[in-house]
Amino acid sequence: MPHPYRACLLLPVLWQAAAVCADEAPLADLTLEELVRLDVAAVSRKAQKLSEMPAAVTVLSAEDIRRSGARSVPEALREVPGVNVAQIGGGRWAVGVRGVEGRFSNKLLVQIDGRSVYSPLFSGVFWEALDVMLEDVERIEVIRGPGASLWGANAVNGVINIVTRKATVTRGSLVSANLDDQGRAVTAVRQGFDLEGIGALRVYAKGSELERSRAADGKSDLDRNYGWNTGFRMDGAGSGVDAWMLQGSSYRRTSVENIQTAAAAGYGGLLPLQFEFEGSSLTGRYNWGLAGGEASVQAYLDHQWANVAAYGKGTVNTADLDFQHRLVPSGRHEMMWGLGSRYTQTEIEATTAVLGITPPRRQFRVMSAFVQDEITLVPQTWKLTLGGRFEYSSTSHFEPQPTARLMWTPTLADSLWASWSRAARTPSIGESDATILFGLQATPPGSPFPAVAMVSQPGAGWRPRAERLDALELGYRHNLGNGSFEAVVFHHDYRRLISGTTGAIGPGVVPIPVVPYYAPIQYMNRGNVSGVRSTGLELGLDLPVTANLRLQASYTVMDTAARRSTDPITTAFGRALETSSPHHWATLHTLINLGRGRELDLMLRRMGAIGQGDVPAYTSVDLRYGWRVNRSFELAVVGQNLFDPLHLEYVSNFFPGQPAYQPRRGYVQGVWRF
Repeated sequence: MPHPYRACLLLPVLWQAAAVCADEAPLADLTLEELVRLDVAAVSRKAQKLSEMPAAVTVLSAEDIRRSGARSVPEALREVPGVNVAQIGGGRWAVGVRGVEGRFSNKLLVQIDGRSVYSPLFSGVFWEALDVMLEDVERIEVIRGPGASLWGANAVNGVINIVTRKATVTRGSLVSANLDDQGRAVTAVRQGFDLEGIGALRVYAKGSELERSRAADGKSDLDRNYGWNTGFRMDGAGSGVDAWMLQGSSYRRTSVENIQTAAAAGYGGLLPLQFEFEGSSLTGRYNWGLAGGEASVQAYLDHQWANVAAYGKGTVNTADLDFQHRLVPSGRHEMMWGLGSRYTQTEIEATTAVLGITPPRRQFRVMSAFVQDEITLVPQTWKLTLGGRFEYSSTSHFEPQPTARLMWTPTLADSLWASWSRAARTPSIGESDATILFGLQATPPGSPFPAVAMVSQPGAGWRPRAERLDALELGYRHNLGNGSFEAVVFHHDYRRLISGTTGAIGPGVVPIPVVPYYAPIQYMNRGNVSGVRSTGLELGLDLPVTANLRLQASYTVMDTAARRSTDPITTAFGRALETSSPHHWATLHTLINLGRGRELDLMLRRMGAIGQGDVPAYTSVDLRYGWRVNRSFELAVVGQNLFDPLHLEYVSNFFPGQPAYQPRRGYVQGVWRF
């Protein structure tokens, strides 16, 4: 069952693109052995070796992204264990970590250079407005499991941290041009400048029209997604404890799709829906030495505006300040602490009777503090990490989010860890303030009315509380020298999930075009009334077979079960969560170096069936041929869905969108660096 309270998603949204680059990035040519020793920041808010992390972490380097043939962040995430990526339509994605996913997966925190792009309006990421220039991405860090003890509310099932390259390594020029088999183009340009001892600056601009989806007949185009973004990034000449960064961006995108309404009481059919997004942001960060340790402060301002024709429009303004301090190690202890503050102002104008927001203007404040202590129990063998974030929100009040992680490294190649974590998700504006006419539901034969109008509203006396997760995890990681193997078992227990219960009939009616020309209202009252448990296994393998052949594979199996209820609406919500993800999925990527700058990539994905939307299982095969013609020019040809002319990947659980099928596709890309 769709989540009616999120219809406020007809309103604004945020995205933030990263910066851009011209020279080869330092990660582009790293070996797997070097990647295992790579410094990653998303898990512990500090540079730390991947092999030393007591958490399920995957790092996609710039080379991994390039070899995948991805043209967007969601496509690049397809091969990560535990991450399920399904295309809903042109530029629209369902991205979930360890299930409970959807068009706006509200339990996944996405960051660009440590800055959140998670929107408080609908609790999630509007992927169709997120158009990152991948040539400037240094790496993507993916944490599977809670990260709330350091990153705060909404880092429930995972954290995706997109790290862009510093301007100091992107001096020079870059031009990227991409053309698909239907003649739609994606172009990007950027220029890097040396600031003569101060640091470096790069500016960029990108314009794109994304591929369209097809109707079930395989012929008709269903959607469009097009727009532009531009921005800059400046980095100081220093590094480590003496570094600063300033970046800004601006964008505009338009996304068009069809909404499919149920045939009830004389209504039904397809309604076109057009989203328009505009936004801009400015982010600054400064690192320095403090009391013998390292400190950093980051601040950003963000403005978002969105318009949904005939439904409404909204504005979101955010100011965020974050401070952290890593102290000098003392004996067996290495401590870190920090403070955070965020102020958000929203204004929503609903222009249809379908949606009501009360009050139309809101102000939100979040104050937080975190502390973490890494305790070396036995040098190079046993390590215990204790920490927690203590957050107060004006919407859900005080929420502690602790964690405990124990890691055992019996050899230099092996590591095992066990962890318990708690995380919370803050209610969105739609959940706390919206009244939504969800639709008409047909009544049984013989009823005095042909249908009833389903209206979602906050329950009487409901004081919204944050949704809560308690997570257990057991993992093993083995370094294969120039490769790695990882196995993780997890159990997630979700409580206080926001869903609906059956309310009273009326008062009030909704006009309909058939006798008796009106339908009574059946209210659905929102509250923290649901719970779900999920258990799963994630396997990941990165194996060099020969000097010119490498295999990357992943397999995930997962079961989700909702707590049963006697209320039919609550039960329907639980069943929707149970069936929102496949039971299992697997990927295999074969990387072949042909010599003389030529390379071949064969990618296979097997996705299980998804009950929500009756999406059947499918197998997809992609092929990429790349040729580094010289030091300045690189050419790639990619074919997608080679042996499957048309398949369905996901049916939107927000807005009852027309099922959009993904056809066989091809594109060619050229990248010039000079």
